[in-house]
Amino acid sequence: MTIDWLMELEQDIENGKEVLACPGVGRYQWMIGKPIEELRKLAKRAAESKKLPARIVRLVPKHHAVAGDNFLVATRIGDPGARGEPQIEWTVVETKEAAEMMRDVRRGSSPFFAIQDEETVEPSVS
Repeated sequence: MTIDWLMELEQDIENGKEVLACPGVGRYQWMIGKPIEELRKLAKRAAESKKLPARIVRLVPKHHAVAGDNFLVATRIGDPGARGEPQIEWTVVETKEAAEMMRDVRRGSSPFFAIQDEETVEPSVS
């Protein structure tokens, strides 16, 4: 179940596992937990598609957030996809309070994460 995947992700991050993410091409889509080389390719594709810079971020526990950090929030948690992949719509917000209010709680208290910029991938100039 998707909420279980989120809870495991939160536990991994709490235990110090390095987890990186970047936005996908689709609206509200984020790629989470892929190797940095793969994320660079995905971020480049997103930047080209949206004609905007795409950030690669590090997920950190929400209580480790520092001034200036944003938060990545699961605003809609769906049932797993056909191959068992989690179906989640994500939103980036600026405050912990906003994250608390926006998170999907239909299946219980869902986690959210502080994010810290790792890299920015620019679209090509044409």
